[in-house]
Amino acid sequence: MDKILEGLVSSDHSVPVKKAIVKKVVEAAENEATEEQCRALFALTTRLILLGEDAFQKQIGVQVLDAYARYHRPEFELFFNKNFVLSLLQQGYGQLDHRDPFIIDYIHCCLRLLISCPSVLETFSVIQVEFLRMVCERPEPALCARLSTLLLDFMQCTPRDKSGVLFCQQLVRTISCFQCFASQEQELREYVGQVMKVSTLLQNIWKAEPATLLPSLQEVFAIISSTDPSFDPSIALASLVQHIPIQMITVLIKSLTTDQNVRDAGMTKALCRMIDWLSWPLAQHVDTWVVALLKGLAAVQKFTILIDVTLLKIELVFNRLWYPIVRQGALAVLSHMLLSFQHSPEAFHLVVPHVVNLVESLRTDGLPTSKAFLLQFTELMHCMMYQYSGFPDLYDHILEAIKDLPKPSEEKIKLVLNQSAWTSQSNSFASSLSKQTGKSETGKTGLINLGNTCYMNSIIQTLFMATDFRRHVLSLHLNSSNTLMKKIQLLFAFLAHTQRVAYAPRNFLEASRPPWFNVGSQQDCSEYLRFLLDRLHEEEKTLQVLESSKPKVPSLVGCSSKETSSEERQESRLIETETKPADDQRTLIEKMFGG
Repeated sequence: MDKILEGLVSSDHSVPVKKAIVKKVVEAAENEATEEQCRALFALTTRLILLGEDAFQKQIGVQVLDAYARYHRPEFELFFNKNFVLSLLQQGYGQLDHRDPFIIDYIHCCLRLLISCPSVLETFSVIQVEFLRMVCERPEPALCARLSTLLLDFMQCTPRDKSGVLFCQQLVRTISCFQCFASQEQELREYVGQVMKVSTLLQNIWKAEPATLLPSLQEVFAIISSTDPSFDPSIALASLVQHIPIQMITVLIKSLTTDQNVRDAGMTKALCRMIDWLSWPLAQHVDTWVVALLKGLAAVQKFTILIDVTLLKIELVFNRLWYPIVRQGALAVLSHMLLSFQHSPEAFHLVVPHVVNLVESLRTDGLPTSKAFLLQFTELMHCMMYQYSGFPDLYDHILEAIKDLPKPSEEKIKLVLNQSAWTSQSNSFASSLSKQTGKSETGKTGLINLGNTCYMNSIIQTLFMATDFRRHVLSLHLNSSNTLMKKIQLLFAFLAHTQRVAYAPRNFLEASRPPWFNVGSQQDCSEYLRFLLDRLHEEEKTLQVLESSKPKVPSLVGCSSKETSSEERQESRLIETETKPADDQRTLIEKMFGG
């Protein structure tokens, strides 16, 4: 029978004639055949399946092998033994390499025919060892997907116990090496399907063997926290996130953020790469894990990491809003990053130039979900413009673009901002008002918003970070003065030396607020800066005149006898050692800023 089939395959007969003859061969499988005849037929059909010149030859091989293996199972069991499987997996077949996906497909097909045979258990053991070895060789996505398909049908072939843990870890490593070079949509779909097949295998193993889950997740974190510049793990790792039980978030995030062995550079890399996972088209819960990690880092006051990652990734996250398939998760991460980044408008202003184009696209793309999404996005924009209200010219085009959309109430905006602040997440916001705690992880002391006072806080931060100006202010000899310059000197000294996480500059607010600014209302920070600098300049000019009429007075001394507050007296002790600046008729404002 094998000679007939071999001659048929190589003949010039038409396809219908060949199909008719193949049908006769398949029907003849019911007849008796010797072991030698069966072996010859199994060898031929194996060659057709693996080395056939076209799909028709391969199909003939599958049909005939299936028929004869079912009717002559003992003979097929002798043919497809563990040694033959080992040879296929280690040496390949003919010109086929052992890593060729067709080898795995063939083994998969044969296992289905032998599932009830006792000898298949020995074959399972061989496959367990060889599949572990193959995974350690970092197979390509296509081969890895074939391995996964086989193992999903035959979980008995999955390595067990310690080997099972190692298999999962190595499979995670393999996924991290996946690369997609697709240029066509169909190729991209195939790649995504291959990745999802592998991740589904891991999910099934984790369910069947719970002891493999934690080591697998530790391997994921070890990969994404690597600072090796020569290795950039694949975002295909995002496919695993949906299979991690949501109830594990709290425990895992707490463990990661409090682990002393995890360095900041590694944590920064890990967070950046998790944010990159938002681009993976079918990943679920990525945003949940990213936001949870952001909150966890805020809880342990890792503000430097949060600042660095936000500024580095905020534009990428915003860009994901253009793609409907990943849009909702990206908005969740964007909202958290922007709403929690309250110490500076820098992050928000990075995305401001792109807002109007996105709004216009959402209005016209015709998708049923875009309208509801636009309302969510608009609310976020209103919150951010409220938080940084000192830049009205920058926001005019945004306000024009969303003027016909609902605006949240001021109370709702305040509530959202208060709940989103890093200090709120770390439970240090309230405590910083009543007691001194250790400085934040940035080494800087924050300024508490006293009710729409971000205009003042941003100017204080800017002036404090202007090194020359800060040093000149701290060097002034104003110990007995009750001037505005004295108050900014005390404020700078306190910010430089305090160990508090945050400070409420109430005294300076009362002394520096322009009389036409309504308490609790949003104000323009540029207008406040002009008023502050003008007042400091005029105040010092006045004191210079007073000094010239009292030459024996060695310093700029205020004439008020009003007592300073206990807080100011405490602050003043921090600058007792400051020295008097050199004599110069120009005011400090003129020296620093001109005019």
